[in-house]
Amino acid sequence: MIAENNEQIGFGELPADTFHLSQRASDLPTVLDELNALVRQGIIEDYAIGGGYAVMYYGIPYSTFDLDVLVVLGSEEDFHSLYSHYRQKGNKIDNVYIYIANMAVQFLPNYISPLFNNAIKEAKRIRVSGVPSKVVKVEYLIALLLTAFRPKDKIHIIELAKNADTPALHEILKRFDDGQHVLSKRFKEVLGNS
Repeated sequence: MIAENNEQIGFGELPADTFHLSQRASDLPTVLDELNALVRQGIIEDYAIGGGYAVMYYGIPYSTFDLDVLVVLGSEEDFHSLYSHYRQKGNKIDNVYIYIANMAVQFLPNYISPLFNNAIKEAKRIRVSGVPSKVVKVEYLIALLLTAFRPKDKIHIIELAKNADTPALHEILKRFDDGQHVLSKRFKEVLGNS
């Protein structure tokens, strides 16, 4: 849905069952406020929503345990500082998940891959229940799902591809593919099996 001022209306404007969201989804605006505070405090440089919540943003039903957040950090030390910040605040930390407002959040640092970095840099600005945020563009989301390439990702790639800018998607796959063209081959495989 597009608002009159051309800002995307976020998840909070649609019924929760549209996205098969758990009770934790009602905490999303609070989590996004916290992410925006991390940027203001300089703990992270920038972020974008990825993973299952990004899939849901593009209108595809998805059930997910956590919120995947791609973050721009200067170094691995900054990543450890992020976890230290939440330990000091008393947040529950379970394996890779930091619980913010009862929602499991997995932070995925940009230095994992140039794909992550660009997905954040070129993310789409949105509002979720009035809270400003960013979500990875559908073309980057497809590339990220092709990287993970789990069975559930393959199903969602088919649906997401219907909303993608095909030339832009192919350019992203070409730019971030390895020498063996794994992402492009996986994309062709998924579309061929649909």
